[in-house]
Amino acid sequence: MERIRWGNPPVGLFNFPVEQWAATGRFGEYDVELTTHTHLTGQEYGAQIRAGAYDMGQIGTPVFLPAALGSDEYAVISIGLCNYAPFYLVAAPGVGSLADCRGEPVIINKRWTCPGSLLEWHTRQENMTLDDIQVVELMAQTSFDNYGMAFVDGIERQAFRAGILYEPYVSLAERKYGWSVLAAYPELLRPANYAILLYARRSLIDRKPDLVQRVMGAYFDAATDALAHVDTALKPFADAFPKVQPMDIEKSVAREAGFWNRGELVDRDLLNRVQRELIHQHLVPDDYRVADYVQPLHEPESAEPAAVGGDR
Repeated sequence: MERIRWGNPPVGLFNFPVEQWAATGRFGEYDVELTTHTHLTGQEYGAQIRAGAYDMGQIGTPVFLPAALGSDEYAVISIGLCNYAPFYLVAAPGVGSLADCRGEPVIINKRWTCPGSLLEWHTRQENMTLDDIQVVELMAQTSFDNYGMAFVDGIERQAFRAGILYEPYVSLAERKYGWSVLAAYPELLRPANYAILLYARRSLIDRKPDLVQRVMGAYFDAATDALAHVDTALKPFADAFPKVQPMDIEKSVAREAGFWNRGELVDRDLLNRVQRELIHQHLVPDDYRVADYVQPLHEPESAEPAAVGGDR
């Protein structure tokens, strides 16, 4: 049986299918032993990418692509479950927009993360800059090992009125505290300039492409299986996190899983938009080419050469 060290973003709905299959040994049906590693924030995950810690994994574009800059270690093999931004700007009662938060704390997990990148994008849409708000890196000042729970603790302490969050904690904040979604990025940020990517070691792609293909196929099969068995595959995750209830998981799935990409996909137009946004945010240099970091296992035979260039 082949062993794969798999990297995951911080705790969120998008992790649950692969985590559930790894915990129950379902990857064994694909002759794979998959060990998952979940990170505190994207900042820590990026450091692990630079250190070459994993064989494969899923990760947000604003974390992976700057972390992989100049490296021959990893390549993008597909868009993952999310070919959109699975995050939400949530706020306390009485807050109607990001503009209402001028001069106030707005919470992200840390800078150099997906929420940090999305907040920079959103302030531009409101004709603001990050200097117009107080950007608070919550995970730089908390003892919690889970951003969602640290966020909930801040809500209870009335420490802030707005921040960027992900499911299932968005549904928890709505149900328990009466907070609301001010910006649903899966819908607002269209066409998307963000995605969760699947990556693999280049050496693994070259030596064992069939293994990489098996693991990628199992990843998408896990998502399909989870949606078909929400009660047994996803709701049990509520037990793992204090205050999260099965109804929060159920609402999360209803809100977001309909957007999920559930098959191998290399969307060159999306990657071009990602490239432009990363350059705009100065996360990569002006001459950056995302195509240098993309090595899909398959390309449609009729595909025209894309503006992002050929495979490396």
